[in-house]
Amino acid sequence: MRSSVQTLAAILLAATFVAPVAAATPGGATQETLSGVLEAVHVDEFSTGREREDYLLRTPGGMIPLEFADGGPDGYGGATVTVTGTRVGKVLRVGSSRAGRSFRVTRVPVAGETTTVEALDGTGTSTSTVTTTSLAAATAAAPVAKNIAVVLINFTNLATQPFTKAAVQTALTGSGSSAKTFLEEESKGRMTVTGAVFGWYTINAATTGCDWQTWHNLGWNAATAAGVNLNAYTNVMFIWPNTSQCAFAGLAYVPGRFSYYNGTISVHVMTHELGHNLGLGHANARNCTVNGTRVTIAEAANCTTRTYADPFSTMGNALRHNHGSQLGELGWLEASEKVVGGPGNTYTITPYFGPAGVKLVRVPRGDGTLFDLDIRTPYGSFDNYAVGSPAVTGVTIRVGLGTASPTNSPKGTELLDTTPSTTDLSDAPLLVGRTMTDPVSGISFTTMSVSSAGVVVRVRESVAPSAPGSLTATATTTPSVQLVWTPASDNVALASYRISRDGLQVATTAASATSWTDTAAQPGASYTYTATAVDTSDNAGPAASASVTTPGGPVPTPAPTATPSASPDPTASPDPPASPVPEPDGQPPTAPEPFSGTPTATTVSLAWGPATDDVAVAAYRITRNGVPVATATGTTWKDTARAPRTTYTYTVTAIDTVGRTSNPASLKVTTTADTIRPTTPARFRKVARSGGYVTFAWNASSDNVKVVRYHVYRYGRSTPVASTRYTKIRIWTIYGARYYVRAVDAAGNRSYRSALVRGR
Repeated sequence: MRSSVQTLAAILLAATFVAPVAAATPGGATQETLSGVLEAVHVDEFSTGREREDYLLRTPGGMIPLEFADGGPDGYGGATVTVTGTRVGKVLRVGSSRAGRSFRVTRVPVAGETTTVEALDGTGTSTSTVTTTSLAAATAAAPVAKNIAVVLINFTNLATQPFTKAAVQTALTGSGSSAKTFLEEESKGRMTVTGAVFGWYTINAATTGCDWQTWHNLGWNAATAAGVNLNAYTNVMFIWPNTSQCAFAGLAYVPGRFSYYNGTISVHVMTHELGHNLGLGHANARNCTVNGTRVTIAEAANCTTRTYADPFSTMGNALRHNHGSQLGELGWLEASEKVVGGPGNTYTITPYFGPAGVKLVRVPRGDGTLFDLDIRTPYGSFDNYAVGSPAVTGVTIRVGLGTASPTNSPKGTELLDTTPSTTDLSDAPLLVGRTMTDPVSGISFTTMSVSSAGVVVRVRESVAPSAPGSLTATATTTPSVQLVWTPASDNVALASYRISRDGLQVATTAASATSWTDTAAQPGASYTYTATAVDTSDNAGPAASASVTTPGGPVPTPAPTATPSASPDPTASPDPPASPVPEPDGQPPTAPEPFSGTPTATTVSLAWGPATDDVAVAAYRITRNGVPVATATGTTWKDTARAPRTTYTYTVTAIDTVGRTSNPASLKVTTTADTIRPTTPARFRKVARSGGYVTFAWNASSDNVKVVRYHVYRYGRSTPVASTRYTKIRIWTIYGARYYVRAVDAAGNRSYRSALVRGR
């Protein structure tokens, strides 16, 4: 979207300044030790599609660019640090970002605290102190007060005044659609917003180069010269006439005090940039394609990010209130209003502007991300959704990396399009009766119902439990049969055990049970029992079986002793013929049909209909490609450790108690392509260096099939610079360049990249 924002992820906190300690180093370079607040700057180069992370040290004397030999201290944005390095021009080169002599962390900001910090004016001079209160502490009874100053500036070569001060004031604090109305409404009274507009000030600078940092300083000084105390404001916005020298509509510190606007007073852009100041990332969308067809979600290699594309958030591409996980990052959700859940559960989610209840459900995906679920309702002038529209009649699902709590490191979200046949994301929510299944985690979501109370969503997963262990069947003279087993295991939780006798289910026990007694057993009978574990997602695992014969049975009646008689009675009826003795089982079982197979990349789950027999079916024999591979007593079996994209022929044959066999049921099943990426190589590091050659090492990755190779990349290049089958490699490196490694499996799936490490 053209009104979207290039953001700089930086923490605007001042710190007590430690005067640089300089020491001469061999060769004449200057070594210095500095203290200040570390700022992590996320730079988006949209014209080239590249991004990078830079680091700066904020001191009362100005901003000092830092260059770390090993990439940088990820996760320490906003921390007060002391760094020791060699000054080369404006840059301080630091040997390592690991805790030690070169890099020391003295204080890490805590989300939710109240902090007093030095405020800096436009020249970097310490002028006064201000107190900032975190959003997490805000309540309707004690709201956070935001007092916003707008500084209007123009240039020596562009002295136009495209907006009146009154128009800017209306966009900022007007009673209608304004930034004030938006923030106060969204915070439910936890925030109050006031503001004032100053300028126009013509600064002694041209638009050449879009040097917005210099414009900030000159605009600040011009306002100060006019008698404005900008340090009295919690946030300062700089607005100038539109110039093509700047490719953005606005940019902002995240979180921080300052934001910048290139020729716009759009309320959407204002709320977007102020959202960054308050600690929000972008509301993006995920676009996935498999074999040329758009799908809702797939392996990361088949997906791209559509920046700002979420139409349900001002951090995306529409003037809407923020979605559930962003509301959590703003501190607007109570602890009881957000739940981290999992498969095997059903949740009722209520709209943020709706009745009391859970507003956000987060389900871990297993790869470090979470599925974030929420629903909207028509409300006010910003969430004016039409009645019956997808946003208010279905659950909206996003992939999130953040904490959904106030944080100094906000992450973006990616909306999932559950109607991928269209490109309009307004129909992205999952409507009633529909199911979305993630092929990576196996987690599925089904929208069960929607009402004024919210949306009901069922969450399931596809991993079946293990078989119960050591199933034994013991008969008594009662008669009865007692079954005892050891517990099965499951990746989430068990729900029950299903007990079958001779192929027919006769009982269901609790998940905690390890025994069951069959009191309906008959004397002198032979039975085959199975116990099958069922998890909370209704997945049934393989059955354990045991056979038993009960004691007793019918007692034969003795033959009567013949009594001689003088003569037969001619009037007596003849004795009835004796009953025939039952013949042994003479009928084979019926074929176990229907027979079906469900493949993944490495498994085939077989299922068949129960066979019938004139006495009893004892077991089922399974073959793969003509070779017997298993015997089962139930009607399911899973074949594991298969090769991806391979066709297998299976047969299943029923066997009765005397060994007669049915006609086999058969089918061919082709396993799916392997789309699961290997795990990310951990602890990517330098272990040796000799001149320009550096030896890198890392921990081995794992994969559902097999890792076959590792590719080493130089950051900024799309092709690897080296490849190896091992977890160590020696390569020639370029000065100042950073490197990372990816694991690759036999199907070509690549892992996520490792940490960045500077070569030399």
